[in-house]
Amino acid sequence: PNCNYYPCVPYLNFHLGVKCGGILSATSGNISSPNFPGLYPYNVECVWLIVVSEGSSVLLTFHHFELEYHANCAYDYIKIYNGISEGEGNLLGKFCGDTAPPQFSSSWNIMSIIFHSDRHVAHTGFSFISHAPLLPAVFVYTCGGVLTGLSGVISSPGYPLEYSNNADCSWTVHVSNRSVVSLVFLDFQLENNEGCNFDYIALFDGPTVKHRHLGNYCGNARPPNTVTTSNQLLVVFKSDFNIGGRGFKTLCWDAGVERNSLLF
Repeated sequence: PNCNYYPCVPYLNFHLGVKCGGILSATSGNISSPNFPGLYPYNVECVWLIVVSEGSSVLLTFHHFELEYHANCAYDYIKIYNGISEGEGNLLGKFCGDTAPPQFSSSWNIMSIIFHSDRHVAHTGFSFISHAPLLPAVFVYTCGGVLTGLSGVISSPGYPLEYSNNADCSWTVHVSNRSVVSLVFLDFQLENNEGCNFDYIALFDGPTVKHRHLGNYCGNARPPNTVTTSNQLLVVFKSDFNIGGRGFKTLCWDAGVERNSLLF
């Protein structure tokens, strides 16, 4: 591949004769861990790049998932990135254990997946399907609501067009009782000011503004990824009477068992 555009991964890597990584450019395809449904090998690092046509996104759906478990996924894991960059700002999630990741959709036409295993303890691995639905051509001017599914997308009214002035939107994310909410920002561009008092996103660790305030964000820097301590998250977006921006797009999902709230 052209390393000025794609990461320099070969179409097929081989580890002890096992297929590991590559580039998928079809509108749909199945990707699985080496040796699947048998045990994956030790000490592998597989990189898959999924590239679909302009105007489409990449949709991932996992059908099997069983990796070595660690609280911070430090041993065997999958990382999913929005686009080709491995910068933390593009990281959609890092997963291990036997709870399958939620369905993921990229915000443009490229997605990267990295599978890593260490030198001991192996499981049956994973299998997922990638699909390339067209990105929506109609812009939805939704301001607020309640999300209760396993995963969902929250975006500013009219995204990716400029958001309106004097917006006051609140979204509540509610997952199962013993779970927490994970949220990542896929895109972020609001009016910039030092105190984030004009146009801003505010996050709260619970369903109301009386719950713990996780942060106010504005400008062009993507906010950090967030995990709550409870099973609810409040997202508030406000804009003032002038100067707008492209807005924001976030992905949130049910992240499983409770843990301390963190920004990563």
